[in-house]
Amino acid sequence: MGVRKPEDTRSFALCAHGGAGKTSLAEAMLFDNGNITRMGNVQNGNTVSDFQSEEQKRNISISTSLLTFERKGKTFYVLDAPGYADFTGEMSAAIRVADTAVILVSAVGGIEVQTSKAWEYAEHHNAPVAFVVSKMDRENADFDKVLADIKTQFSQNALPVFLPIGAADKFSGVIDVLKSDSPEAASAKEALIEAAVEMDDELMEKYLEGETIAEADIERTLKKAIASKRIMPVFALSSSTNIGVNEFMDFVADYFPSPVDIGAIEASDGIKAEPKVDAPFSALCFKIMADAFVGKLSFIRVYSGTLSSEGSSIYNVNKGEDERISSFKLMTGKDGKDVKEVIAGDIVAIPKLQSARVGHTLATKGGFSGQFPPIEFPKPVYSVAVIAQSRADEDKLGNAISRTLEEDCSLTFEKNAETRDNVLSGMGDMHIDIVLAKMKERYGVNLDTKTPQVPYRETIRKMSEAQGKHKKQSGGHGQYGDVYIRYRPLERGAGFEFIDSVVGGAVPRNFIPAVEKGLREYMLAGPLAGFPVVDFSAELYYGSYHDVDSSEMSFKLATRLSFKKGIMDANPVLLEPVMDVEVTVPERFMGDVMGDFNSRRGRIMGMEGHGKLQVVKAQCPLAEMFRYAIILRSMTSGEGSFSMEYSHYEEVPGDIAKKVIAAHKKEDEDEE
Repeated sequence: MGVRKPEDTRSFALCAHGGAGKTSLAEAMLFDNGNITRMGNVQNGNTVSDFQSEEQKRNISISTSLLTFERKGKTFYVLDAPGYADFTGEMSAAIRVADTAVILVSAVGGIEVQTSKAWEYAEHHNAPVAFVVSKMDRENADFDKVLADIKTQFSQNALPVFLPIGAADKFSGVIDVLKSDSPEAASAKEALIEAAVEMDDELMEKYLEGETIAEADIERTLKKAIASKRIMPVFALSSSTNIGVNEFMDFVADYFPSPVDIGAIEASDGIKAEPKVDAPFSALCFKIMADAFVGKLSFIRVYSGTLSSEGSSIYNVNKGEDERISSFKLMTGKDGKDVKEVIAGDIVAIPKLQSARVGHTLATKGGFSGQFPPIEFPKPVYSVAVIAQSRADEDKLGNAISRTLEEDCSLTFEKNAETRDNVLSGMGDMHIDIVLAKMKERYGVNLDTKTPQVPYRETIRKMSEAQGKHKKQSGGHGQYGDVYIRYRPLERGAGFEFIDSVVGGAVPRNFIPAVEKGLREYMLAGPLAGFPVVDFSAELYYGSYHDVDSSEMSFKLATRLSFKKGIMDANPVLLEPVMDVEVTVPERFMGDVMGDFNSRRGRIMGMEGHGKLQVVKAQCPLAEMFRYAIILRSMTSGEGSFSMEYSHYEEVPGDIAKKVIAAHKKEDEDEE
C-alpha cells in the first residue's frame, strides 16, 4: 500500500436501523471503487459484508464487517455494523473505534428506533456524524421530510452537501451543493459556507462583510467543522441504482476527519495516545472473530505509533502478557491481505492472539502504559436455560461457551447457584437462536432450551420462637442438642443476622458456631417451598446440653428442627425479583406498551419524550419478563427496544405464590 500516513486514513462506521441499506451501500462502494466486479445483494446472500452462514440464511447483518480499500490516495476502513436491536452491541463497538459515524436513514421509512440508538452511541463517544438518506429510488421517498426530521430529532447542524435530483423512479442524480450555482442549491450552499467559516474568525469577518471566500479556505474550514460536529453532512443516494455513491466516497476522501483531525485519545492516568507514527504504539482490541481457516482473529484499532510484524511482539497492558505476532491483516469481509506494518489510524486483524479480549489495550512492552476505557455493551434482556442433549454435548459445552463469549460481549452465561440452571442471556430470541446455531455448527454442541426458573426467595413477616431438640440413644454415645431460637423479620435487602444471647452456659460456647453454621446451611432451602430464606435474624437465647452425648452435629440437627418450625410459625412469604425496565417506542405504541405492563403486574414509574420516540420507565417482576423481547418486537413491529436491570425483591401476591409453591412441591415429588 506504499508509504501511509495517519492523515490519509478515513475510518467510518455505517450504522442504521435494520433494513436501511448499510450493507447495500458497502457493496456499492466496493463495486464503484473497482474492488469487486459484480455487485451482490443482501437477499441473495452474496455480499462481501454478510459472509457468515447465519447472515446469508437470514438476509441480515449480525456481526460488524470490516472493509478496507483505497480511494483518492486515502485508506478507507468501513465498519458495516448490524442494525437490528439484538446486535446493538456491535454497533456501539464500531462507533467507538471509527473516526466518524455515518448514520443511514431510509428515505421511505425515516427515523426508526435503531437510528436513534446510533445517534445516542455517536453522542456518547463524541464521534463526528454524517447522515445518508438512502433508498432515494424507492416509491414514496421524501428527502426533505427526512432531512427535517433529522434536524428536529438530532441536530440543526445536519446540512445537506448533496441534494437529490428527483425521487423514486425519477431519482436520476445528485447536486453537489458546494459546486453548484443552481437556485435550488443556493440556500443549502449558503448554510454550509456560513457554518464552515465560523471555524475561522478572520474568514467569518470577511464573510460578514460580503467578501468572496476562497474555495481552498472553505474546504479547509469545512473539514474542521465536520470534525468538530459543527457540520453534520447529509447525503442523498441509492445503492441499488448506484446513484450518489461515488460522490459520497469522494466527499469522504476530501472532507471526513482523519485520526490527526480527531486528535489525541485519552487513556488512563492522564496518558494520551497521539495519532503520530513516531509516538509509542497503542491499540484497542474491539472485536474477536473465529475464522474457520485462520483461527482466532483479534480486530484492533491503532491509536498511536507504528508496529512491524517482523520479529515483533505485542504487549497486552490489561493482562501483563507479551505475545509474538506473525502478521497483520487488512480485512475486506472474510478475506485478509497481509501487511508487515501498521500505523496510527489503521484498523486491522491479528491472527492467533491468545490473551487479547475485547476492550483490552495493546502496546509494546515498556512503551505505552495507559489503558483505554473498556467498550460498553448493552446488558442482556432475554434469557434461556440451556440443557445439553447428551453427555458428549455436556463435555463440549464449557469450551464452546467460553469461545462464544470471547466473540460476543453482549452475551452472558451463568450457572445460577439458586436454581441450578445454566442461563444464557442475550439481546433477544434471534440473538440466542443464532448463538445456538453457531455453537452447533462450529463446536458440534447440541443444546435444548427452556424458560429459566425465577430465583424466588422466602422471608418472614412476624416474630416467632421455636425450640429444636435432637435426642437419640442407640447404645454407646447418644446424640443430644437443644436450642431455643427467636426469629425476627429484617428490612428488605438486609440479609441474615445471627445473634448469640445465651447466658449462663445453657449452650456451651464451643457448640454455638455449629448453631450459626446450621442456620446458614438450612436457610439455603427454606421450609415454605425450598427457596433461600433472607432478611431475617435468628437469636439463640437458650438451650441445654448433655456432658457426654452433645456434639456439633447434634446441635446442627437441633437447629434444623427449630428453623423449620420457627420459619413456618413466622408467617413466611415468597419474594420475587423485580426489574427496572426502560422501553423506547414510537409514540403511537405508548398505549399498547402501558396496557401490556398492567397485564404483567408492572408499575409505570414515568415517561419522557425523545423527539418522536417515548421512553416508558416501569418496574415489573422478572417472572413476567422472560419473553418480553419477543412480545415487544411483535407489539411494535420491531420498532421498540428496551433495557432491563435488577431493582429489588418484593412479596409475591398470594394467589400467584400458591401456584409457585404447588409447582415446586410437585417438582420435588417427581424427583423423589
